[in-house]
Amino acid sequence: MPGRAEARNLAGRGDPAGRTDEVVSPSDRGSPRRALLACVALTFVLHAASYVLNTQLPLHLLTLGGSHAHIGWLFGVTTTVGLLLRPQVGGWTDRFGARTVMLPGGVALVLTTLVLPLADRPLTVIALMVGLGVANALISTTASIVVANESPGDRRGEWLSFFYVFSSAGVALGPPLGFALAERGGIRLAFAVTIALSLVTTALVFTLRAGSGPPAAARAGGLPWSRHALPASLVLIIITMGHATVYAFLPLHAAAAGLGTAGWFFPLMSGFTIACRLVLRRASDRAGRVPVLIPAIALLALGNTMLATPPTRLSLVIAAALLGSGNSMLYPTLIALVVDRTPLAERGRAIGTLSGAWDVGVAVGAPLIAALVQARGFASGFLASAVVTALGLGMLLLTERLRRQPT
Repeated sequence: MPGRAEARNLAGRGDPAGRTDEVVSPSDRGSPRRALLACVALTFVLHAASYVLNTQLPLHLLTLGGSHAHIGWLFGVTTTVGLLLRPQVGGWTDRFGARTVMLPGGVALVLTTLVLPLADRPLTVIALMVGLGVANALISTTASIVVANESPGDRRGEWLSFFYVFSSAGVALGPPLGFALAERGGIRLAFAVTIALSLVTTALVFTLRAGSGPPAAARAGGLPWSRHALPASLVLIIITMGHATVYAFLPLHAAAAGLGTAGWFFPLMSGFTIACRLVLRRASDRAGRVPVLIPAIALLALGNTMLATPPTRLSLVIAAALLGSGNSMLYPTLIALVVDRTPLAERGRAIGTLSGAWDVGVAVGAPLIAALVQARGFASGFLASAVVTALGLGMLLLTERLRRQPT
């Protein structure tokens, strides 16, 4: 019996997003709800550990004698590894199954967190970020693929939003946890907690059922990236060139203005992200993907513009609200858009392509903006982030216009 998306197409009411859902019941591949819960737990713990490190390692690098440019490379190395791996991860998940792909990532995460406390030079810390990049690419990309594949087409935006609520919860917890640990026991205590979280992450991987991906994936060949994801990936590359700026430089920017490290900023921003994802979780299923993406990207540009102004507590609160609200619907909606337009056997590769695009943007943008901050100050870095985000919005409008033109 055809599913809802197919029934709409048979009735002559095809989805305007160009969905290519195949008639594969999620229950035929195991329990969708169980898979969702396992991936929710994974993304929460992994993001909490990652953002403890993302907020503490820049300060740690400075104490080791590093510079602002070193901070840019700290994020650049991690994301460069991700951009090389993520398209491959998508194809591997399509063929071999989620648990098989995630386990090496768990091993890389544990080993990296064990060795980090021993690193006593900035370049050594930066080199160890290779392991963190491997872990994030293998685990987080695969988890999002599982959720996208298990979700029904007419509720895909809702399921992905729910999944990313817990990513945001991990992002919200990580920075204040990192600052609290550093204040109580220094960077050594922060490292000890990330080791524990990495072990929990690896244990959670085993809760996913073993097995291969969809049967049709074994027959899928071709390039390591998906052409179905290329327009959205180009948009994401441009937007994320400024993504790392807030995590790398907001604490330093606030401290320079006499506001302390503003550790409260990150949980506030993530609080807005979580609230908006919960309230708007079905927005793109009902209104369409692109009508949700346009205001989301505009809010991100406005948030970075606010951070470029002389910081006050009020301006930081407004920026957190704008950035959190914009982030809430950007990535889940882009993934839903790409999955809608991609055949089942190629969805892992398509999500891997989109995830790799995130890493390309950060890898290219983080060092450039770090160099700009080093030369011109924090405000210039945040303003540059606002400009590239606005350019990303323009690219989205252009690619959608070209897509609608007859061939």
